[in-house]
Amino acid sequence: MKMTIRYTLSFFLALFLAVSCKDIDTLNLNNAGRNDVLATGNDLFKVLDAGYASWWQGVHGPTPVIALSVAADALTLGRDDFGARRMSAEPRTAYNNRLAENEVYRQIAEDPWYGCLSAAGSANDVIAALSEGISIDKGGPQDESVLAAAHFLRGVSWGYLGLIFDRGLMVSEEDAPDIKASFSSYREMGSAAVDELEEAISIAESLGPDFIHTSFNGLTLDADHFVRLCHSYAARFLAQWPRTEEENLEVDWAAVQTHAEGGLQENFAPLADGKRWQSYQQYAFAETGRGPFWARVDQRLVATLDRSQPPRYPEVEAQGEGPLPSPTAQSNDQRLSSDFIFIPFNSFPVEAGEWHFSHYKHNRNQTEPDFAGDGQAAGPMPVFLAADNELLKAEAMLWQGHRTDAIAILNAGSRAVRGALPALPAGATESEVRQAILYERAIELLNTAPMGQWFDRRRSAPRLDYTELDALGGLQYGTPAQLPVPARELQVHEEEPYNFGGEKDPEGVVPVY
Repeated sequence: MKMTIRYTLSFFLALFLAVSCKDIDTLNLNNAGRNDVLATGNDLFKVLDAGYASWWQGVHGPTPVIALSVAADALTLGRDDFGARRMSAEPRTAYNNRLAENEVYRQIAEDPWYGCLSAAGSANDVIAALSEGISIDKGGPQDESVLAAAHFLRGVSWGYLGLIFDRGLMVSEEDAPDIKASFSSYREMGSAAVDELEEAISIAESLGPDFIHTSFNGLTLDADHFVRLCHSYAARFLAQWPRTEEENLEVDWAAVQTHAEGGLQENFAPLADGKRWQSYQQYAFAETGRGPFWARVDQRLVATLDRSQPPRYPEVEAQGEGPLPSPTAQSNDQRLSSDFIFIPFNSFPVEAGEWHFSHYKHNRNQTEPDFAGDGQAAGPMPVFLAADNELLKAEAMLWQGHRTDAIAILNAGSRAVRGALPALPAGATESEVRQAILYERAIELLNTAPMGQWFDRRRSAPRLDYTELDALGGLQYGTPAQLPVPARELQVHEEEPYNFGGEKDPEGVVPVY
């Protein structure tokens, strides 16, 4: 049974459109009467497309992705842009969830929160309008395609609320617009998200060749591609919700495997248009027209490729540790040369902390032009790779005791095809296979799945002191492992703001008021 919770839509929709989408041409979804916006079948597409753009911006924009990627030591950026410098302080500090904070810092939480709620609200409006007789083809395949797309949108919106925040809000099309909702736990959000995706799958499969989906910029999905995308997102939400190693033991790995087996066989990458459809990747890829001063690859990932490298850049001036022994990394992994570019100088200010320094940028968009564009105005924006789906499948098999099957997937995948690494032997231990999976997730999936390393580090290994880092280890002590409900939202609910992370919350999971 699907959970339905009432909430006043007008506040969060108005706030998201005002604060996060100043430059977006979108519909006003806050009218007291839904029929003022949705009067004809064509309006269904307009509202749906606006909802997809809201979800995209909320989940794939530089806030929160750059901020949480530096918190996870996937990227490094020793500047104040996007809240990155504060989120990568060492030792880590709490995310200070207060209205008095500057706008950019607040947007780390506000952008994904209001973006996903706005998107879910659009999905609700479309589902309700269809049930009230607004139609494109009188209940035919176009109406049903729109219905499936709305369930997908609601699913991925709830899913990312569950991945990012400690609590979320679920509102259905049946709920009265004037009654305040209660919060749902991140586990409940994730479970409801998978339900929505499974509903979308059921509708699309029933339509077969009559199904069509056009709400992702530059892409037209048939039933097979849409269903596979739904399965992959379901696998992601089922696998990456845990905040700790202990919670990771509670994952339904059989369900992850089932969804991954029906998942993507090619990369999912909407096209940039310089307007609604842009991504954080413009600040993370090398030489995309945004200059050399944006994010680089964190030294922990450099040390993942070359274990002779320290996982933390030495603080020469501050600690007298001496310079980096060799700024040029060496690796048997061919992706070091194909996906990364060496830069001999550092462009971040010393006073920000030398641990931000790195000599590498991610260059895969340049050496593999079909893989990605600039994340701004041109080219594909890859956010769910077929390799990601295969790695989720391998991990699910490993956790269920099918080590040989997991090894076979790794040896047939990106590790061999792109990295030219030697095959894992049949006798590889469970620990060795798990490390190989984490390695592939860190290197092959870099700058694709938004916030992927943050989701992976929090669930895969114990927290570490910033002076004792391991390349593939867990989050640093004090790193928020989830974000709090934004202070602005808590004010509506008459709740006190709270933080995660910092000295008082070393695991990043206990609210600090």
